[in-house]
Amino acid sequence: MGYLTDEELARLRVEKMIIHLVGRPGEPFQPRGEINVQQEEFFRARIQSEAGDGVHSFVAGSEVRQLVEAIASGRLGFTEGGQALSRRFFELHVRQSVAGAFFVLQLRPDVANTLLFVLIKYDYREAVELSDANGRSILRAIVQAFVKERQAVQKFCLIRVSNGVADEMVCASDRMKESPDLTDYFERYLGVKRAKTNAELSSRLNEALRGTLQEVKDILPDADVGAAMSKAKLALQGRATVSNADVVDAVMHAADRPADENLLARIDTAMRRGLKRQQLQDVEFRPDRATLDMQPRQFVRTAEEVRLEFPGAELGRSVTRETDDDEIVFTVRTRRLVEDGTLPVKTR
Repeated sequence: MGYLTDEELARLRVEKMIIHLVGRPGEPFQPRGEINVQQEEFFRARIQSEAGDGVHSFVAGSEVRQLVEAIASGRLGFTEGGQALSRRFFELHVRQSVAGAFFVLQLRPDVANTLLFVLIKYDYREAVELSDANGRSILRAIVQAFVKERQAVQKFCLIRVSNGVADEMVCASDRMKESPDLTDYFERYLGVKRAKTNAELSSRLNEALRGTLQEVKDILPDADVGAAMSKAKLALQGRATVSNADVVDAVMHAADRPADENLLARIDTAMRRGLKRQQLQDVEFRPDRATLDMQPRQFVRTAEEVRLEFPGAELGRSVTRETDDDEIVFTVRTRRLVEDGTLPVKTR
């Protein structure tokens, strides 16, 4: 499940909004008032595209956490709270960062006693608008334009507050740092720390791959989950960072990219569902090679009730698997037996 539940996504409504300019050299902070919510669909789409699973958590004494809790509980008005959040960002904003706009949004997901707060640093874009004047086409320059490009969202944070208390985990991203890390000043501003290491995320990815490949086993070459697992992980190990789209592509590669579009769609749906179960929805990270190299234990059970279980790394070494006409042949080679006995007879 992503940071936003399906119910919250379906009923997401931007309730309040305040905007401040940041990063202009030499200009002091100028508090602005709350503005009427405009272009709600534009902002809802940006939030939905950024709201992946949380990788960061609040640290003790986080000023941002205290401010959103005060707004949510009514101890502080939205305008005053939004100005305080913006002023703190303005003061910590480093000079080498480009100028832009800092948005504070309050959202109501139509879930009892729950509010969502979104903090967005949005870059300006210079745009040209085509319009008509007295029957003639003219081009008009727009300097402060906010475009739909995802790269225009430089910094993003989503915080859920339930019954006046902010969740420990937050969803945060920063275009100026390799995902999912944040720049030092944005991390300091939010008062958060990285809560999930690349090794932990890679371990979760292992489980997501294993579960999904088992689910789509009938699509895989020779229905061989172990071989597909190795092939998918090999495709991911060489990447600097891994996104959800990369994982889906690796699983399709492991399935030899079936020509049937329905099978491709099934793989896509199953893999994204598996990533969501492992709290990796829309999380991009640098894979930990040692963790990703780890092979799960494999097992097979034949129609004759013979069961084999072995470390995945031994497939192709001490354990070989071959398909001969209508038969599947497993060969196990070892220098010595550690155990050799019988099991109790199970009565039916």
